[in-house]
Order: sequence, then structure tokens, then C-alpha cells
Amino acid sequence: MLRSLNRRPENIMTDLPDELTGASSEGEPPLSEPDRTPDSLLLRLAGAPLVPFSTLSAVGLPPGTAWAGWFALLNALTWPIMLGSPLFLYAKSLGAGDLALGVLAAIPPLLAILHIPGAHLMPRMGYRRVMIWGWGLRTVLIFVMALTTLLLTTNAWRLTGVFFCIIVFSSLRGLSGGAWMPWVTALIPPDLRGKFFLRDQLYGQSGNLLAILASTVFLLGHPQPRQFSLPFLFAAVGGTISVLCLMRVPDISAPEHHAQTGEIVRIVDMLAGKSFRQLCLFNILYMLVLGGLTVFTVAFLRGVAGFSESSIVLLSGMSALGGVLSLFWCGAVIDRIGSKPIMSLSLAAFVLVFAGWWAVAGKMVPATSVIVGGLYLLMGVAGMNFAAANNRLQSLNIPKAGRNHYFGVFLAIVNVAAGASPLIWGLLLETIGQHRSTMGSLQWNRYSIYFACGALLALPLLVMCRRLDETSGK
Repeated sequence: MLRSLNRRPENIMTDLPDELTGASSEGEPPLSEPDRTPDSLLLRLAGAPLVPFSTLSAVGLPPGTAWAGWFALLNALTWPIMLGSPLFLYAKSLGAGDLALGVLAAIPPLLAILHIPGAHLMPRMGYRRVMIWGWGLRTVLIFVMALTTLLLTTNAWRLTGVFFCIIVFSSLRGLSGGAWMPWVTALIPPDLRGKFFLRDQLYGQSGNLLAILASTVFLLGHPQPRQFSLPFLFAAVGGTISVLCLMRVPDISAPEHHAQTGEIVRIVDMLAGKSFRQLCLFNILYMLVLGGLTVFTVAFLRGVAGFSESSIVLLSGMSALGGVLSLFWCGAVIDRIGSKPIMSLSLAAFVLVFAGWWAVAGKMVPATSVIVGGLYLLMGVAGMNFAAANNRLQSLNIPKAGRNHYFGVFLAIVNVAAGASPLIWGLLLETIGQHRSTMGSLQWNRYSIYFACGALLALPLLVMCRRLDETSGK
């Protein structure tokens, strides 16, 4: 059945199984777009192994790139705390409202516009050096965040410290983070990128889960502001070790590579390409619809449903668990069937997620730990699989010539939309305020309105996803 089982052991290091590359041993091309009918897709999905442990393996990847997985795991001990539930719960405990939380959530993606000037650093400094300096300095800011919880004495000053640290942290992230995608796409051949990005997501979400579990322990009971120093210190230590792993990933030192990828391409010329333009528009709309989901589910659970901080952090960890478990399946099929089917399934799952939160916020179903945990689990399944498939699609649509600037512009445009999303939704929620109305067993309030709008707006994304180009193969 599986041709890879008949191969000699000495070929394993240089030749991936057909199930990962999408090509047969007779040299047949990968599955073409016209062959992806619903029936054939269902058969292929149903026949995928449930636990393809080869996804975790570094076999077949270029030497040294396995360290990228360990970087992803340790780096994921930082961002779920600095940019996730613990941060928003800390701000909420200091008296931040929905609009302030929306602004806080908007800062990191909005400052991703610094990817554009950051692209000019890469040809001179190299990808690895840019990442090491940027990630090293941003780790210092995590230590500073932990100190502000201990040294500042009033909630107003602490909240000011939160905004200061997140602004500087996100600025460093914006300047240096744009080096990651052109770096790894230069290291990883196109036919192995699906495997690499799935492996990257698996390691990253495993670290995410560890960060969530640690934060749950640190925030048991009803934590005081000083108690939030513990998860921030945990994140800082993880970030420090992640930089050491980053130093082991090989750099691209060929001058001709930097000359080609660092070539300046006008934004007008970039957007003139249909596939790139469609990919940008799709991701912008995706971010506008889903950019506020994480922060406002936390706000709803804490402010309306009455869940404790530790309960919210623990339940949100179900999203990391769902992502990790489902990525095993996704790793078996993404290079075989392509990114678009995975993205479509993920978007359909997001419609169900919004509908579920709408039913909970509208008091049609009770806000129990089982229901909330199930919604977070589905959020993780949808979010992680979408991210892995979307990263793969980006690597195929962005050409090698001018790649640094393509990625910089793409990330800047998309992240501006991601930053605008919580601002827009936060302003809407503040405008609605405490207004409520009842229709039978359904209560319309600011959160049920938000989730209902999300479900409706996610539907057109399913149509747009089918029109994306996956055949560029640059």
C-alpha cells in the first residue's frame, strides 16, 4: 500500500515518503487542482493515518533546521503569556475596560508595520543576526514587565507599565520578526515546507500548552497584581533559552541570495500580481473577522460569566491541546491535498465556534466548563490548522526575487488589519454597553451581538478561500 515502506533504509535521510511530498515514485506530479473534487478529498482525508509520528521527525529536513522546532517550543512559553489570556486578565484586574483591552490587543499587530523597515536590515545583518538581536532584546522587556508588577504600587501606574512594555516588546518583534519567514523558506525546499510548518506548529502549540498550564498554577485562586509576576518571569526564562536555540539554526550567507531576496519591489508591483493580491485581501478580511475573538472571549468569561482567572487560563489551554492533537492528522495530508482544503475546513469550524459562543452569550445554553472547554478546543483545532496551511500557501505565492520585502509588506498589511479588528469590535462593545433585549430564550447583549456578527462574516471567507491560487510554487 505505502510505497515508502519498500524503500531501503539508506534512502530515508534524503527521500521523503510519497505521503508527505505528494509525488509518486514513478515521478507523477502532486495532486492537481482539478482532481480535488469533494469525493476524492473525502477519500484521501478518511485514509490519512491518525498519528503520523513522521510529522514530528526531522528526517528529510536540511541539517540544523531541527533547532527551529525547539525554538518554536520555547518561544511559545512567552507569547501566550505576554500576548494572551494572562496579559488580558492582568489588565482586567487593574481596571481596564473593553476598549482598553481592545487597544492592548491591537498594539502588537499594528506595530508589525515595522516589518517593512526591518526588511532593509536583513541583507546587511543576515536573518539569524536580526532575529537574535530582536528576540534577545524583547526578552529583556518580559523581565521588565515582571518587575513592574512588583515595583509599581498603584494600578494606574501598573497599567501604564503594561502599555509601555507591550509597545516596546511589539516594536522589537515587528522590526525583527519579518526575518523568520524568508529565512525558513530559504532553508526549506518547497516540497518539504508543509512538513516543516506542521512540525513548527506542533512544537509551538506544545509550548503554548505548557505556558497555559504553568500560568494556571501561578494564578490559582483570586490573584493579586503582584502574583502575575510569576507567569511573566516564567515567560522571560523560556524566551532566554529560545534565543540559544535560535543561534543553532543555520543562516543564509550567500551574497547572491541576499541580493535577490533583498531586492526592493514597489508595493504597486507586488499588488499587481493576482495571486499575491488575493492572498493579501483574504488574510486582511480573515484578521478583521477573527482578530478580536481571543480577547473578547476572555472579557466575556471574566466580566459576565464570572469565571476565575485560573479557570479561564486553564480552559483557554484547551485550544492549544486541540491544535496539537489535530495537527498530527493535518501533517499527514497537507502536502498531499494542499493548503486550501485545510483552510476551508478550519473556516467552517470557526463558524461553529462563533455560533457556539453566541449561544452561550445569549444564554441559550449554560456557560459550563465543559461547553466553554469544548469551544476552546474547537478554536484550537481551527486556528492551528489554518495557520499551518496559510503559512504554506504564503511560501508558495511569494517569489524569491524581493522575498524580504514581499513578506515585510504582506505581514505589515495583514497585521494592521489584525490590530484594527479588536479596536473596531472593542468600540462596538463599548457603544452597546449594558443594553439588553430578549427574544424568547435568546438574550441579545453586546457579546451575543459580537459573536453573531462573527459567525455571519466568517461565511464569505469560505467562498474566497476556494479562489486562492495554490499553483504558483515559487
